[in-house]
Amino acid sequence: MPVFYHKLDFDLSPTAKQWVLDRYKDRFNEAFYHDLDVSQLVSAENRQAWDQSPAGAEIKEFLSQFGCDTKFYSIVPFISNTKEFYVGNPHIDLRYDNTSIKSRLNIMVLGNPEDEMVWWDWLCYGDERLVEEEYENITGETRRWKNVPGNTKDDRLAFLGEPTVRVKNVLTPSAFVKTNCAHTVNISPVPRLIVSVALSKSIEEVLDYAGISYS
Repeated sequence: MPVFYHKLDFDLSPTAKQWVLDRYKDRFNEAFYHDLDVSQLVSAENRQAWDQSPAGAEIKEFLSQFGCDTKFYSIVPFISNTKEFYVGNPHIDLRYDNTSIKSRLNIMVLGNPEDEMVWWDWLCYGDERLVEEEYENITGETRRWKNVPGNTKDDRLAFLGEPTVRVKNVLTPSAFVKTNCAHTVNISPVPRLIVSVALSKSIEEVLDYAGISYS
Protein backbone atom coordinates (compact mmCIF):
# COMPACT_ATOMS: atom_id res chain seq x y z
CA MET A 1 0.00 0.00 0.00
CA PRO A 2 1.34 3.49 -0.80
CA VAL A 3 2.29 6.04 1.84
CA PHE A 4 -0.70 8.39 2.19
CA TYR A 5 0.88 10.80 4.67
CA HIS A 6 3.98 11.36 6.76
CA LYS A 7 3.63 13.57 9.83
CA LEU A 8 6.25 16.23 10.51
CA ASP A 9 7.19 18.38 13.49
CA PHE A 10 8.10 21.30 11.21
CA ASP A 11 6.25 24.49 12.13
CA LEU A 12 6.53 28.10 11.09
CA SER A 13 8.05 30.51 13.58
CA PRO A 14 5.76 33.03 15.32
CA THR A 15 7.13 35.77 13.04
CA ALA A 16 6.43 33.73 9.90
CA LYS A 17 2.94 32.78 11.07
CA GLN A 18 2.10 36.40 11.79
CA TRP A 19 3.22 37.39 8.29
CA VAL A 20 0.83 34.80 6.82
CA LEU A 21 -2.05 35.79 9.10
CA ASP A 22 -1.61 39.49 8.34
CA ARG A 23 -1.71 38.73 4.61
CA TYR A 24 -5.06 36.88 4.78
CA LYS A 25 -6.80 38.23 7.89
CA ASP A 26 -9.39 40.23 5.95
CA ARG A 27 -10.64 37.10 4.19
CA PHE A 28 -11.99 35.78 7.48
CA ASN A 29 -14.52 38.61 7.70
CA GLU A 30 -16.74 36.55 5.38
CA ALA A 31 -18.01 32.98 5.44
CA PHE A 32 -16.94 30.59 2.69
CA TYR A 33 -16.02 26.94 2.34
CA HIS A 34 -12.79 26.89 0.42
CA ASP A 35 -10.49 29.15 -1.51
CA LEU A 36 -7.10 28.54 -3.06
CA ASP A 37 -4.96 31.66 -3.40
CA VAL A 38 -4.37 31.09 -7.09
CA SER A 39 -2.95 34.60 -7.37
CA GLN A 40 0.28 32.88 -6.38
CA LEU A 41 0.19 30.93 -9.63
CA VAL A 42 -0.31 33.83 -12.05
CA SER A 43 1.34 36.79 -10.31
CA ALA A 44 5.13 37.02 -10.25
CA GLU A 45 4.82 39.83 -7.71
CA ASN A 46 2.85 37.65 -5.29
CA ARG A 47 5.25 34.74 -5.71
CA GLN A 48 8.17 37.04 -5.00
CA ALA A 49 6.45 38.38 -1.87
CA TRP A 50 6.12 34.83 -0.54
CA ASP A 51 9.64 33.85 -1.56
CA GLN A 52 11.10 36.84 0.27
CA SER A 53 8.90 36.50 3.35
CA PRO A 54 9.89 34.87 6.66
CA ALA A 55 7.46 32.04 5.88
CA GLY A 56 8.89 31.43 2.43
CA ALA A 57 12.46 31.39 3.70
CA GLU A 58 11.65 28.87 6.45
CA ILE A 59 9.72 26.60 4.08
CA LYS A 60 12.48 26.58 1.45
CA GLU A 61 15.13 25.83 4.07
CA PHE A 62 13.06 22.93 5.42
CA LEU A 63 12.37 21.45 1.98
CA SER A 64 16.04 21.57 0.96
CA GLN A 65 16.83 18.59 3.20
CA PHE A 66 14.45 16.53 1.06
CA GLY A 67 15.86 17.69 -2.26
CA CYS A 68 12.76 19.81 -2.88
CA ASP A 69 11.97 23.49 -3.36
CA THR A 70 8.96 25.70 -4.10
CA LYS A 71 9.54 26.09 -7.85
CA PHE A 72 7.22 23.29 -9.06
CA TYR A 73 4.02 25.24 -8.28
CA SER A 74 4.90 27.99 -5.80
CA ILE A 75 3.63 28.33 -2.20
CA VAL A 76 -0.18 28.39 -2.19
CA PRO A 77 -2.41 28.83 0.89
CA PHE A 78 -5.76 27.06 1.21
CA ILE A 79 -8.24 29.01 3.30
CA SER A 80 -11.81 28.42 4.49
CA ASN A 81 -14.22 29.93 6.99
CA THR A 82 -17.30 27.75 6.85
CA LYS A 83 -20.01 28.12 9.51
CA GLU A 84 -21.01 24.46 9.36
CA PHE A 85 -19.23 21.12 9.02
CA TYR A 86 -18.40 20.48 5.37
CA VAL A 87 -17.66 17.14 3.72
CA GLY A 88 -14.97 17.84 1.14
CA ASN A 89 -15.17 17.33 -2.61
CA PRO A 90 -13.00 14.37 -3.71
CA HIS A 91 -10.42 15.23 -6.36
CA ILE A 92 -6.94 14.55 -7.72
CA ASP A 93 -4.41 17.40 -7.65
CA LEU A 94 -3.12 18.73 -10.96
CA ARG A 95 -1.25 21.79 -12.12
CA TYR A 96 -2.89 24.06 -14.70
CA ASP A 97 -0.97 22.18 -17.41
CA ASN A 98 -2.42 18.86 -16.12
CA THR A 99 0.91 17.72 -14.68
CA SER A 100 0.40 15.45 -11.69
CA ILE A 101 1.00 16.89 -8.22
CA LYS A 102 2.25 13.72 -6.55
CA SER A 103 2.34 15.08 -3.00
CA ARG A 104 2.23 18.26 -0.93
CA LEU A 105 3.87 19.74 2.13
CA ASN A 106 0.95 21.10 4.16
CA ILE A 107 1.43 23.30 7.23
CA MET A 108 -1.48 24.28 9.48
CA VAL A 109 -1.53 27.93 10.54
CA LEU A 110 -5.21 28.04 11.55
CA GLY A 111 -7.77 25.26 11.87
CA ASN A 112 -8.84 22.12 13.67
CA PRO A 113 -6.16 19.41 13.52
CA GLU A 114 -8.94 16.85 14.09
CA ASP A 115 -10.23 17.49 10.57
CA GLU A 116 -10.28 14.15 8.78
CA MET A 117 -8.36 13.54 5.56
CA VAL A 118 -9.43 10.59 3.40
CA TRP A 119 -7.98 8.81 0.37
CA TRP A 120 -9.13 6.29 -2.24
CA ASP A 121 -6.00 4.51 -3.46
CA TRP A 122 -7.62 2.76 -6.44
CA LEU A 123 -8.35 5.94 -8.45
CA CYS A 124 -5.15 7.77 -9.34
CA TYR A 125 -3.68 10.12 -11.92
CA GLY A 126 -3.78 8.53 -15.37
CA ASP A 127 -6.63 6.12 -14.60
CA GLU A 128 -8.92 5.57 -17.61
CA ARG A 129 -12.00 5.96 -15.39
CA LEU A 130 -11.28 9.65 -14.83
CA VAL A 131 -13.51 12.02 -16.79
CA GLU A 132 -12.50 15.11 -18.73
CA GLU A 133 -14.00 18.43 -17.65
CA GLU A 134 -13.73 21.95 -19.00
CA TYR A 135 -13.15 24.95 -16.74
CA GLU A 136 -12.01 28.56 -16.88
CA ASN A 137 -8.97 29.47 -14.79
CA ILE A 138 -8.21 32.78 -13.09
CA THR A 139 -6.60 34.17 -16.26
CA GLY A 140 -9.81 33.58 -18.24
CA GLU A 141 -8.30 30.72 -20.22
CA THR A 142 -10.41 27.64 -20.89
CA ARG A 143 -8.65 24.48 -19.76
CA ARG A 144 -9.53 20.79 -19.65
CA TRP A 145 -8.60 18.33 -16.94
CA LYS A 146 -9.45 14.82 -15.82
CA ASN A 147 -10.92 14.13 -12.41
CA VAL A 148 -13.28 11.95 -10.37
CA PRO A 149 -16.49 11.01 -12.28
CA GLY A 150 -19.67 12.83 -11.23
CA ASN A 151 -21.49 16.08 -11.81
CA THR A 152 -21.66 16.94 -8.09
CA LYS A 153 -19.74 16.25 -4.92
CA ASP A 154 -22.38 13.71 -3.86
CA ASP A 155 -22.06 11.95 -7.22
CA ARG A 156 -18.30 11.66 -6.77
CA LEU A 157 -18.58 10.37 -3.22
CA ALA A 158 -21.15 7.77 -4.33
CA PHE A 159 -18.88 6.67 -7.18
CA LEU A 160 -15.90 6.26 -4.86
CA GLY A 161 -17.65 4.57 -1.93
CA GLU A 162 -15.86 4.03 1.38
CA PRO A 163 -12.36 5.56 1.49
CA THR A 164 -9.29 3.33 1.64
CA VAL A 165 -7.90 5.38 4.53
CA ARG A 166 -9.38 7.86 7.02
CA VAL A 167 -7.01 9.82 9.28
CA LYS A 168 -7.42 12.65 11.80
CA ASN A 169 -4.64 14.79 13.23
CA VAL A 170 -2.60 14.69 10.03
CA LEU A 171 -1.41 18.29 10.39
CA THR A 172 0.05 18.50 13.89
CA PRO A 173 1.43 20.86 12.72
CA SER A 174 2.52 19.65 9.26
CA ALA A 175 2.82 16.64 6.98
CA PHE A 176 3.64 15.38 3.53
CA VAL A 177 0.35 14.15 2.02
CA LYS A 178 -0.36 12.06 -1.08
CA THR A 179 -2.35 14.01 -3.69
CA ASN A 180 -2.12 12.03 -6.95
CA CYS A 181 -5.00 9.73 -5.99
CA ALA A 182 -8.58 10.70 -5.08
CA HIS A 183 -8.67 12.44 -1.71
CA THR A 184 -10.39 15.16 0.28
CA VAL A 185 -10.55 16.83 3.69
CA ASN A 186 -13.68 17.17 5.84
CA ILE A 187 -13.67 20.68 7.30
CA SER A 188 -14.77 21.90 10.75
CA PRO A 189 -16.72 25.18 11.10
CA VAL A 190 -13.72 27.27 12.15
CA PRO A 191 -11.28 29.54 10.31
CA ARG A 192 -8.76 27.38 8.47
CA LEU A 193 -5.50 28.38 6.77
CA ILE A 194 -3.11 25.78 5.38
CA VAL A 195 0.14 26.77 3.69
CA SER A 196 0.81 24.24 0.95
CA VAL A 197 3.68 23.45 -1.41
CA ALA A 198 2.95 21.17 -4.37
CA LEU A 199 5.70 18.64 -5.12
CA SER A 200 6.63 16.68 -8.23
CA LYS A 201 7.91 13.80 -6.07
CA SER A 202 5.95 11.12 -4.24
CA ILE A 203 6.18 10.92 -0.45
CA GLU A 204 8.33 7.81 -0.85
CA GLU A 205 10.77 9.69 -3.11
CA VAL A 206 10.90 12.65 -0.73
CA LEU A 207 11.63 10.49 2.31
CA ASP A 208 14.13 8.27 0.46
CA TYR A 209 16.17 11.34 -0.43
CA ALA A 210 16.46 12.27 3.25
CA GLY A 211 17.11 8.68 4.34
CA ILE A 212 13.91 8.54 6.41
CA SER A 213 12.23 5.15 6.81
CA TYR A 214 8.51 4.61 6.31
CA SER A 215 6.07 1.74 6.15
